Amino acid sequence: MKLPARFGATLFCLLSAAAIGCSTSQSTAASRPAEVALNLVPAPQSMEIQPGELPLQGPVRLEVDAAAPNARRALEEVLAGLGIATDDAATTRIGLRLSDDAAPGEEGYRLVVADDVQLSARTDTGLLHAVQSLRQLLPAQAQPRYRLPRIVIADAPAYRWRGLSLDVARSFLSVAYLEKTIDRMAFFKLNRLHLHLTDDQGWRIEIMRYPKLTQIGGASAVEGGRSGHYTQAQLKHLVAYAQARGITIVPEIDVPGHVQAALASYNELACDDVENLSPYSGREVGFSVLCLDKPDVVYPFVRHVLEEVMAIFPSQEIHIGGDEIKHPLYADFVARAAAMVDAMGRTAIVWEEGSVADTDTDVVLQLWNDRYDIAAAVEEGHPLILSPCSYLYIDHGNYAGQPETYDWCRKEGVPLARLYAFDPAPFRTAIGIEAALWTELVHTDAAADNRLWPRLAATAEVAWSPAGQRGYHGFRQRMGALRPHLDAMGIRYHPEPDLGWDAPR
Repeated sequence: MKLPARFGATLFCLLSAAAIGCSTSQSTAASRPAEVALNLVPAPQSMEIQPGELPLQGPVRLEVDAAAPNARRALEEVLAGLGIATDDAATTRIGLRLSDDAAPGEEGYRLVVADDVQLSARTDTGLLHAVQSLRQLLPAQAQPRYRLPRIVIADAPAYRWRGLSLDVARSFLSVAYLEKTIDRMAFFKLNRLHLHLTDDQGWRIEIMRYPKLTQIGGASAVEGGRSGHYTQAQLKHLVAYAQARGITIVPEIDVPGHVQAALASYNELACDDVENLSPYSGREVGFSVLCLDKPDVVYPFVRHVLEEVMAIFPSQEIHIGGDEIKHPLYADFVARAAAMVDAMGRTAIVWEEGSVADTDTDVVLQLWNDRYDIAAAVEEGHPLILSPCSYLYIDHGNYAGQPETYDWCRKEGVPLARLYAFDPAPFRTAIGIEAALWTELVHTDAAADNRLWPRLAATAEVAWSPAGQRGYHGFRQRMGALRPHLDAMGIRYHPEPDLGWDAPR
């Protein structure tokens, strides 16, 4: 039977050892299978339930396309974590198959549970997403036996950009924490990690040509935050780690403003009358700028930095910042910097203010100010990444008045229901959405977890699932039931009352 597009309280539950005895009920025909909730986040494009179930008892046989190494690794990790052995002689089969079918696109997939389990997709990345759906259908912890509903899922994302912007410049986050974040993002099919690598309070990326950027700029942080930097080798490792999980890391070098760490490292980048050339640990913004009246100094610096950045990050898009600055040469700088990126074979992303510059229409604009008039840029055809602060700035509180959170964009904070209510549809050139976590007030891994989760899961659903298949009531039920998976991943999430998480575990 075909499920209605909108998920709700009457969704089918997984008939597994962890979910036996679900009491959900509704008026149905007698021929329908037992009804329990299928707790999938984000909600899939379509789902069809068949009568019966598939028991998983004992080992399973894997049949994996050789061109899908990342999906194979992910599946083997899931099975090993649940104590499900693999054996080439086993009667129950799990297949990962690459298909020539173009319909699912680069990230879509098909998951069929019948007499065996078949996952198919056009790409290894699509198969990775299929594995994550299978993982959500299984318990978070090992059980004596498992049962899967017989089901057909055909799924693909609504938007190609489903991301998190993570500020590591104000307060540093370790490579180990970023790896955990990447794993958790992959669980919810997010696919972009935008690292805000430079700002007034810190410069976090090693640039060989300018070693003082990390020697001086990497030693500072916002007051109470953590300092540090990433070597190029560490960043290349992170890039590969993310790629293996279907995630692209997008670097941001924020210029021409937000550059106090750079000015403190190389004083010649400042205008000659600038007296403040010290590292900075405050929270105020909008005071620092590269000296745009010294083009022979500034533009070679920007070009050399970008060259090294692009040697580390293969992402097609490179973020060059460009926010919160007023300068008569600002528009000229954005145009020239974006042209540099283009000449290097990549595509520039600029914060919304860059729309005043004369750039090619393929330059991507990231919208953060709800009240900014972006209509002219949309009319020109600029692609948009949507991060309006009153919906998607998750440095704001999970609830109004949460300690150590901001409320400058929205006094009531950005609760889960508020974020989930964001509708990207009116922005016709949008390529996706991105939640943003700024770290002026986020000084520990636990604080970062608290701000990110579960709101980042809501971000994933808004970006993946078509509007007709989204609904907050259904999301609350499905996401609430996935709490054991978050616990298994060691996430120190906000105990969200809307999800029934009224106390931390």
